Amino acid sequence: MFDHDRSAARGEMSCRGLYVFKHESKLGNAPAHSLFERIEIKEGDGAPPRSFGDYKDRVSVHDTNFPNGIELLRLVG
Repeated sequence: MFDHDRSAARGEMSCRGLYVFKHESKLGNAPAHSLFERIEIKEGDGAPPRSFGDYKDRVSVHDTNFPNGIELLRLVG
């Protein structure tokens, strides 16, 4: 979605990770906030990140012990 948009607000943005929680039920099997908390981005050592490589060790995905009926799909990343 960002490939054709070079506006000043987005610059050279590109998708580096896409995680989808798939539910067996159309109404959902777990609250969204409890699933979103499984993807954690840790703060660094005080220096702001300057490239995507700076996030390499900061992103953690806790993908064990999901509620029944939930599956994590990693589409990008």
